[in-house]
Amino acid sequence: MSEARRIDRPVTVTDFDVFLDAQRDDIRYELIAGRIVAMTNPTEVHEQIASNVGAPLKIEMDAVGCRTYQGGIGVQNSSDRRDQNRVRPDVVVRCGSVGSGNFIVDPLVVVEILSPTTMDLDRGEKLDFYKRLPTLRHIVLVYQDQMRVEHYRKMDVGWEMEVLTHPADPLTFEAIRFTITLERVYFGVALTNVRPIRRRGRTQ
Repeated sequence: MSEARRIDRPVTVTDFDVFLDAQRDDIRYELIAGRIVAMTNPTEVHEQIASNVGAPLKIEMDAVGCRTYQGGIGVQNSSDRRDQNRVRPDVVVRCGSVGSGNFIVDPLVVVEILSPTTMDLDRGEKLDFYKRLPTLRHIVLVYQDQMRVEHYRKMDVGWEMEVLTHPADPLTFEAIRFTITLERVYFGVALTNVRPIRRRGRTQ
């Protein structure tokens, strides 16, 4: 979740690390398409939704040797220091042993909780970056103000998107054998706009 306060110059991951080392505040940043973006402070609704998804994911993933992180770890396309993206998903799942770095390059699932100030970025450049990650199989965009989840699945050719809007709709991550209903995703969240419509489509 990031806001549109940017340093408008193209930078690499190496430049980004230098920038972070020079900061003297508690603001967190992402590097998106060569731009440094300040992350906004999350709302309580944001954190409730992230926990609703992240907590059961962690329980199930711990049991099979996979890892679930919530908002703290960075994601890059590779260890190439010339890369121009390092983002922080709200929830991310990877498998394998725990490393010592502050970013990973092999996520299987990422979840982003949207807000009006971050939606264009999350559904634009950030989504494009996620689609280029070779290991990623599921990208999930969760709306805060309505019961709506956009789920992108990696297929043999391109990405398939489904839109979930009903409490009983299952959000299923086939790559890690995990399912959660939207009723659980939005548990404890007061919604003013619920749209019980389901659509499916294919994106490239």
